[in-house]
Amino acid sequence: MEHCPICYALLKGANTCRRCRAELTKVQEVEEEGRQLAGAAMHCLALGDAATGSRLLRRACVKHAIPELKILLRTLGAQPL
Repeated sequence: MEHCPICYALLKGANTCRRCRAELTKVQEVEEEGRQLAGAAMHCLALGDAATGSRLLRRACVKHAIPELKILLRTLGAQPL
């Protein structure tokens, strides 16, 4: 996470926003879980397991819905959750 989701201040790796003082540790943990799920999905897709890969991509989108994951889901013909 580069910017605070509340005030959009640049975070520079901080867990607390310097401008609005929002505590972002939990948000950053959820974002990281989404990245891990997306990585596991890519691994499954590379191994040819499209069903598991699509399921993991949908879960990743729930945690951290970035445009790239949504595009990949549409390409696979899977519907986001």
